[in-house]
Amino acid sequence: MALYARLDRAAIESLARQFGIDDITGFSVMDGGNENSNYCVETNSGKYVLTLCDQKSLKQATDLVSLLVHLTDHGIRTSRVVMPLEGPDVILHDQKPVMLKRHVDGEITANLSGNLLDQLGEEMARLHEISAPSYLPESFPYGRSYFPEVIDSNLDHTYINWLSEKNAYLQKRIPQNLPMTLIHGDVFFDNLIVQGDQLMAIIDFEEACYYYRSFDLGMAIVGTCRDRQAICFKKARRFIRGYQNIVTLQSVERECLKAFTVYAAVATSFWRFRQYHMRRPEPHLYDRHVEMQTLADTISEYPESSFTELFS
Repeated sequence: MALYARLDRAAIESLARQFGIDDITGFSVMDGGNENSNYCVETNSGKYVLTLCDQKSLKQATDLVSLLVHLTDHGIRTSRVVMPLEGPDVILHDQKPVMLKRHVDGEITANLSGNLLDQLGEEMARLHEISAPSYLPESFPYGRSYFPEVIDSNLDHTYINWLSEKNAYLQKRIPQNLPMTLIHGDVFFDNLIVQGDQLMAIIDFEEACYYYRSFDLGMAIVGTCRDRQAICFKKARRFIRGYQNIVTLQSVERECLKAFTVYAAVATSFWRFRQYHMRRPEPHLYDRHVEMQTLADTISEYPESSFTELFS
């Protein structure tokens, strides 16, 4: 649970009033979030999520609000932002950007049913058909272009050689000029809100960018179609089937899906290693990257047919 900024009731009520919310009955700290402090704010008319962006600039937070509006305007099921009554789209508290979103009722589950995976595939296909706003980054925030931050560091760790080898593996297997779209970039099960057998929302578009849509699919397979330390291909088949109900992938994209699934696991391991060894060292999380490192090795050993058969 991330909680960088602690707010008392008076501060929360003051912030909420700037969004036209003045009937607060209670509030509580929310779990999740690596770079934000989130509060669930309850009112007589509904629930909201108040977010303080501890690691974002005002521009980055404003771009995120613009993106969420862009997505909801195009029918994507995600967080719906509430605009301040006056002034810019994002307000400040102690120089930190603040946004308010309507709370999405539902729950998070690690074990997604086949029907939910069908819906997820379809929703991601719809997302990939939406035009990418010009303010989106054109590289993934912890993609291959950032790997040198670890590879070229002075750290004495076996992970560095492993990452270098995996980077070379990916370079050989990812072709140029693949289709790029607006992607979420981090579709793990804990970024999905569900109610029973219904997908309610894909949340946390913090890593959204203009990048390979195949990467988004690989990340979603890693994040939602795992069975312990392996890929559950039965789940992956349902996810890909849902996606192709809306969008048909090019043959070159189908052929490199395995490479992008490896890429997704490697990138996630890289983020965890860089975060907990370099940017914000936390000894009790030093091994947090190992899970995804092991998964990347496991996926690398799968026969190519395991992925091409997802489309049959």
